[in-house]
Amino acid sequence: MTHRRPTRPSCTPCARYTLPLALAPLVACPLSCAPELAVPAHLDELDEDEVTGTAGETDAAPELQIEPAAPPDTAPPVLRLRVRLPGAPAASVDPARALIIHGKLGAAHIRQIEQGELSKALSERVVPSIAWLNDTPSGDLWLTVAPLAPLAPGETYAVASGSPSFSHHIQIAAEGSPPVLPRLWPPLDAGASLTFGVWCGDAPLPEMVAPAQLAPGGPAGELRRGAVDGIGAHCLRFEGAPAPTAPMPADELRLVGPPVALEGEPESVSLDPRPFALESGPLPAVAVACALDEVPLGPGCAQVADDRIHVRSAAAPLLWAVAGAGLDEVLALAPGEPFVLAPVPPLTPVELAVAIIDNAGRVERRTLSAMTRAPMPHVIINEVLANPVGAEPAQEWVELYNDGEVTADLTGYVLADVGGETELPPISLEAGAYALVVNEGYVSEDELDPPAPPETLLLRVPKLGSHGLSNSGEPLKLKDGGGAVVSRSPASPEPRAGMSLARVRPRAADGSAGSFVTLWPTPGRVNIMNQEIP
Repeated sequence: MTHRRPTRPSCTPCARYTLPLALAPLVACPLSCAPELAVPAHLDELDEDEVTGTAGETDAAPELQIEPAAPPDTAPPVLRLRVRLPGAPAASVDPARALIIHGKLGAAHIRQIEQGELSKALSERVVPSIAWLNDTPSGDLWLTVAPLAPLAPGETYAVASGSPSFSHHIQIAAEGSPPVLPRLWPPLDAGASLTFGVWCGDAPLPEMVAPAQLAPGGPAGELRRGAVDGIGAHCLRFEGAPAPTAPMPADELRLVGPPVALEGEPESVSLDPRPFALESGPLPAVAVACALDEVPLGPGCAQVADDRIHVRSAAAPLLWAVAGAGLDEVLALAPGEPFVLAPVPPLTPVELAVAIIDNAGRVERRTLSAMTRAPMPHVIINEVLANPVGAEPAQEWVELYNDGEVTADLTGYVLADVGGETELPPISLEAGAYALVVNEGYVSEDELDPPAPPETLLLRVPKLGSHGLSNSGEPLKLKDGGGAVVSRSPASPEPRAGMSLARVRPRAADGSAGSFVTLWPTPGRVNIMNQEIP
């Protein structure tokens, strides 16, 4: 097969090529084509062995369209690639052989795809995707290929097929694309609904009601703002009716939502293309037993404090949506995972609207009415350095932080590990202040591990842990003077030497899998997320 460098074809709907198809480039244009579409500069630099466009044995070149409409050199990270196959009989098209490849393709790669025998190196570059065929009134077939995850900004990709044979390169825009809303619901690997989905971002979205359909051949319905009506202004949800027929058996079915919402508007957003699938049956949320200081809240339990409400969820994956008292929260929770609703006004009657959604999309609505308590201290284990670069156990430490609004009296507080308890000095920790629990031999400036600010309170104890803190990780508990556990830190993830185990934010719930991560130590300071960790 002969390949040549790209030309700049006219991108009109009736454009045709008279060259033999082995020499014809794939026409690339957005849904609304402009004449004389320029070939991306990075494609002009391809080596002779790198393929820019090939076509199979039909009487016209396949035509690539990008949805949402975009030039091939600035494609959005979330998209669908639609290839028109003029004159191709349906029997000659195998959607299972349509691929999206990360990086450029050469002639040898094209031969592998045509033969259906991909090398290990090429297989590792295949992007998970689904493909399907659509008919049009003109009788031409359209092959749609949709990646199942956002593509990387600034990177080059190829869409290619072995039956019929074609290929073309696109480049993902490095910047300027709509933000991508992650899909929160249904949960990963436990979805039991093809008619309900929720995507959420950081910024509020405008009110909207727009028709939408899952593809291929999935339920038709609407995109609306909110996880449910009135809760989740930063979220969009899909609500659909069951499709009359399924294109494949239910246990093999994978459907994708629309790639973009609010297209053409300043608030335009892309939707995470993680597929909808029937991965589980409906998982009932059996109500948990509440303690004496808790109140029932749907299938969970709530403990009302001063400026926060602690909630324990049921032993099933659930989506919680909560609004009121200044809150507008949407949280996807693993079975039994706790969470914290904050901030709420202390010593104030509050009323919260609550919606609990199971993995099948069934919604339970509840209202929580409560009186919050007076301001109180909240001392937490905020960061742990168990494996310092410096001497052990002398340079180990546990960082405490008072996340409350009043000073905490630490008289009688103990720090407990698997080997026993260490009593803390009877001192006060002001609201918003940090303290380091350290061994008596701790040196602030050892020139090996990051030092704490000079004003940081040091709580020196004869021994931190039974034999020092375990480098492989161990759970810690902080107990108040009455013996009640007020904070915990987990045994994992296990940090490397010189790294700490840090709470992602002060109000991250104890017992939640994502509440702690490994970071560069920040003793006596705010934990810095999104660090570059080699």
